[in-house]
Amino acid sequence: MSELSAQERIKIAATKVFTLKGLEGARMQDIADEANINKAMLHYYFRNKKQLFEIIFEEKLHKIFGAMELLIFSKDAFENRIRAFVEKQISIVLEFPVMPIFVMLEVRKNPELLEGKFKNIPLDVIRDNFRKVIDAEVMSGNIRRISLEELLMNVMSLCIYPIIAEPILKYVLDLNQESYFELIEARKKSVSDLIINDLKILK
Repeated sequence: MSELSAQERIKIAATKVFTLKGLEGARMQDIADEANINKAMLHYYFRNKKQLFEIIFEEKLHKIFGAMELLIFSKDAFENRIRAFVEKQISIVLEFPVMPIFVMLEVRKNPELLEGKFKNIPLDVIRDNFRKVIDAEVMSGNIRRISLEELLMNVMSLCIYPIIAEPILKYVLDLNQESYFELIEARKKSVSDLIINDLKILK
């Protein structure tokens, strides 16, 4: 097992354990068992569960905001930026399907987590630039008038919820793992189409 693959395997295992047991309830032994390694190897890569939690949480945030750059700074047509952003969001969540629940549960218990993690991310700049992009598209007559808040919530909910709800959807729709994965992959296009059609100006 290479160093990179060992670390990634540990992070995936830790995310599952944190989601099931929370940060306080999770033990390093639980994470080692989930990763199918011994505890000594786990401590070789990560000192403690808090450090592991911090690394996973920060990586997820950076991926999310990296995806937002596709919308804000790309020179592509706005429709193409929407498609790239949706595809990236779904791909990010598919890497760690349990991560959104994990983050929401921990942040509800400890809101200071967000404050600490976002302190180095220029949220004001990101919001302002995003609004400028939307306003420019509205002024050009390319899309209907829409707020940053509405657009972002529409995209995030359509991308993330079906992945969070995997167990329910698979049971209700009688889907196996392969069929469910194909359905989620197809949503990269269908969600993009929904968002783009919703932004069109009615004539």
